[in-house]
Amino acid sequence: MIENLNKLLEKNDIMVRIDSTWYCLDEVDKSGTIWVSDEDGGEHEFDVMDVDEFDPMFKTFKEMDKNIVGIA
Repeated sequence: MIENLNKLLEKNDIMVRIDSTWYCLDEVDKSGTIWVSDEDGGEHEFDVMDVDEFDPMFKTFKEMDKNIVGIA
């Protein structure tokens, strides 16, 4: 699942707010570490629990999961 999320992040800009700063979410790993980049291109490492808010566009994807059928 993490691999699929990282593939999604390669093609889409998902923004996250940490404290008062918005970052582009670049990568997530199984331990809960995320890598983000700021508007100046600087890269930062945070814990997923540091995220205060996701870009509202991310919430639109939530509605799509109702119609997705996975292979078991």
